[in-house]
Amino acid sequence: MRWIKAAAGAAAVALCLSLAAPGQAQAVTVQEDFIAKLVGPAQENERRTGIPASVAIGMAALETGWGRSSMAGKVTVDAGLPTQKIYDVNTLFNIKCTSYVSPHQTGCVPIRTAEYRPDGTAYFITAEFRTYKSWGDSLLDYGRLLTSNSRYAKAFNYKAYPDQFVTEVRAGGYATDPKYASLVINIMQKYGLYKYNLNKAGTGFPPSATPTPKPTASPTSAKPTTSPTPVKPTPTPVKPTPTPVKPTPTKPAPTPTKPAPVKPAPSKVTLPTYASGSRGSGVRSVQSLLNANGAKLKVDGIYGKLTVNAVKAFQKKHRITQTGKVDAATWSKLLPTLSRGSRSASVRVLQTELREAGHRIAVDGIYGPATEKAVRAVQSAKKVSVTGKVDLVTWSKLIG
Repeated sequence: MRWIKAAAGAAAVALCLSLAAPGQAQAVTVQEDFIAKLVGPAQENERRTGIPASVAIGMAALETGWGRSSMAGKVTVDAGLPTQKIYDVNTLFNIKCTSYVSPHQTGCVPIRTAEYRPDGTAYFITAEFRTYKSWGDSLLDYGRLLTSNSRYAKAFNYKAYPDQFVTEVRAGGYATDPKYASLVINIMQKYGLYKYNLNKAGTGFPPSATPTPKPTASPTSAKPTTSPTPVKPTPTPVKPTPTPVKPTPTKPAPTPTKPAPVKPAPSKVTLPTYASGSRGSGVRSVQSLLNANGAKLKVDGIYGKLTVNAVKAFQKKHRITQTGKVDAATWSKLLPTLSRGSRSASVRVLQTELREAGHRIAVDGIYGPATEKAVRAVQSAKKVSVTGKVDLVTWSKLIG
């Protein structure tokens, strides 16, 4: 998921030659070969998810160096040591491992990778990345990630505008490199990837919503006006009569008072509504929170009949209309206020959400210093009160 600035691979990639006729040889570039391999799978992914094929190919090209990165094939860890191990990684998108195990991944591999601070400076960490049997499985997991995680929901408002789509994906936290979106857009433009979009989405961003000002009438189009002949007035001398003026007493100006302090507007709480048929990481959070309140659900991310019944039971207990849907009223009872020192299954849900947001903390159900530090970082990034305490507003920034 984060762009890895690793070497693309020690071996050079040979050009593929097509010998269709004697004396005629057409070189197939690395880029052409990579695109040809991904067009079909990317278009199938677009049918399933709505993600423009040009975006999927462009992101994969950037993250793998057109398939030449060792991450797109085999990776050797601890080379030459007794602990040496070779991993079949086969990743196109470098998605990090989390507490959630994707149905498409085969495992995890530790890789040293570059991350970026808000000011654009890089630093290196060792992180675990998902491994796959094939590029096809990697592409399926990429589609699952973007469609199941609420932080990327805004991108799907721009399926007809691939450049804006990838910009919103990056803004949702997909990559820490501030240049990530522009790099993908450059690839899409240079190699004409837009032609592979099934929805015929072209290049560019949505048109500006600013209305065009109406033209004003030209001075030459105005009707001419005739100036009247000026009449010279005859002055009549008037002798002024002095009138005594009685001074009016004035009241002293009131002492200015300090204006009452203006309280900042409360942060808007926006949480998704889940119902029968919903799927994804948000549903897993709901199931875990319900289990923390006494339910015994399988945390599989599928909002089925058992989840509906558990929600209704929770709503009945808290005197909420029993709809079976997780709406605003249900969230307000389901999401507890947590702070340093809290220990519960709900803290585990919080820690899982923090890990999904990119914070490397343990999921142990204990609200310790590391968890508080991650919470404060989220609050600062989302521009809400930095308290270190998780209230409904902070929950909404993680889940919403």
